[in-house]
Amino acid sequence: MIKNRKKLIKDFPDSRLFLDVAEEALKFLSPENLIKNSFKKIDDLKKYKNIYVIGAGKATYGMAKEINKLLKNRITEGFINVPSAITKKIGKIIVNKTGHPFPDKNGLKGTQEILKIAEKADKNDLVICLISGGGSAMLTAPIAPLSLKDKVEITKQLLKTTATIHEINTVRKHLSQIKGGNLATKIMPADLIALYISDVKNDDLDIIASGPTVLDKSTSKDALNILKKYGIKNQNAEKVLAVNETPKSINNKKVKNYVIGSSVVALKHLQKFLQKKKYSVEIFPDFLEGEAKLMPKKLFKIANQKNKIYLFGGETVVKIIGKGFGGRNQELALSAINEIPETAKLMTLATDGVDGISPVPVAGAIITPTLKKLCQQKKLNIEKHLQNNDSYSALKNLDALIYTGHSGTNVGDIVVVSNINLTKRKRVV
Repeated sequence: MIKNRKKLIKDFPDSRLFLDVAEEALKFLSPENLIKNSFKKIDDLKKYKNIYVIGAGKATYGMAKEINKLLKNRITEGFINVPSAITKKIGKIIVNKTGHPFPDKNGLKGTQEILKIAEKADKNDLVICLISGGGSAMLTAPIAPLSLKDKVEITKQLLKTTATIHEINTVRKHLSQIKGGNLATKIMPADLIALYISDVKNDDLDIIASGPTVLDKSTSKDALNILKKYGIKNQNAEKVLAVNETPKSINNKKVKNYVIGSSVVALKHLQKFLQKKKYSVEIFPDFLEGEAKLMPKKLFKIANQKNKIYLFGGETVVKIIGKGFGGRNQELALSAINEIPETAKLMTLATDGVDGISPVPVAGAIITPTLKKLCQQKKLNIEKHLQNNDSYSALKNLDALIYTGHSGTNVGDIVVVSNINLTKRKRVV
């Protein structure tokens, strides 16, 4: 699962347990596994005339694959937008490859097909909606006069700021025909079961993929204030926000939303996984937030107890000021080199296997105190790389990167910090 596992173990002899944790996380979080474990939520299928499957996101392909396997010939029709299409169809579910992190024309066309299915569903039908991280970019249906080009430009500007995912998706919801509960209203009067794999703090359903099937707590005024906060101006967006609002009521008897996978679920599983190996473990599910390069100091301040492993979940942000390659996991890892105590080790992991933008997909990195000396030997200026947002080049030079490729899932990021000598001591009571 980790493509360079042997090389990492050779270069970092005490990294084996970290890599085991990473692989266990990705195995547990596979969409197929999460769907299989949650299938009991979908019952009494005989009463439905038609069953439609729709959705979007990084993990949605795997989710749809398992749903098709479990429902067999009961699916009438389906359509999903995903970042990587392994096949063009899964049974009767059409698979459409779309852009991410920015919306594209394929995403727009696919979203129109999803809306057609939603509006086709009748009172005797069931719609199963499969949503996961990345769905915001893949479900794109801007409200006129806003264009796709406008939507892309606004998204790019927001991603260059330190705006949180809650702020970004608040804007996205109020500029869309499908987000912020709009999809649920279009599916009525059919029954709707939405299965979400969460990549946001507190598993806020209205924020995951901008909550297409969930009542929106925010307003168009909130969205406008966020644009103003970050100095983003767009006349078409302002026109839309002046006259449109997201739905504020949904028939809860007809709509059922479930979170089947999340950072909390993942960290609890990993805690049990490590406890079975007799390690002392503490978890912090929503700890990772704010600027990535400022996070290491906070992590090491908490993760200071000897003979203990700490697991952190969430998502930081990167303020783009340079032109280099990297992502939040890589920037956090590179920043940690100058902060890491002599007794600590750290691993970062993007559960989708794709951290930021780099020549090849990077999942994360391993950091140990030995890298300080290696930076000196290689005359590698960490601060210079951080200023150029070029964490990828620095970590590649240090052979510290973790490669998994696209994992097919996404519950945000995981950081593991250990103060245990994992080379000499295998079991801790």
